[in-house]
Amino acid sequence: MQLNNMSNKCYDLDDSLGYLVNQTARAMSHQLNQNFLQIGLNVTSEQWAVLVQLWGDDGLNQQEIACKVGKDKASITRLVDGLEKRNLVVRISDKSDRRNKLIYLTKEGKRVKEQLLGVAEDTLNDLQQGISKSDLENCKNVLRQVFKNCLHACNRGVEPGFDQKKHVE
Repeated sequence: MQLNNMSNKCYDLDDSLGYLVNQTARAMSHQLNQNFLQIGLNVTSEQWAVLVQLWGDDGLNQQEIACKVGKDKASITRLVDGLEKRNLVVRISDKSDRRNKLIYLTKEGKRVKEQLLGVAEDTLNDLQQGISKSDLENCKNVLRQVFKNCLHACNRGVEPGFDQKKHVE
């Protein structure tokens, strides 16, 4: 819906792409959180995103994680604190620069991988019921283009080091 002549119309949030995307993301995160709790794992969807990055590339620093998940460094600090309290990750000083802390998975963080990935996959499958693969691909392509347009409009890459190619190609 274009916003031309908005003064003559009542704005309908249910017809707003931004509102729908936000509400959908929040609802999906909430469901994933609930499903993690049901299997006895007190991990949030945001913490899960950090774990996914570490499962792919263990030993990242907080700035690298922040860039990969599109969050600021302060948010990542809080998420890593929570994961550390749950004994899923540990901070270790970088041997080449002791000021730099690298985040590593613990044995427990590695152990829960298959369990969490299974719950995430089941959750997505449940939430995508009744939607064809073609429609899902089209939806993702449209969202990638909108995101690319947002980055272009902002004339910035969200955070220094943010990997635009990963998110829009």
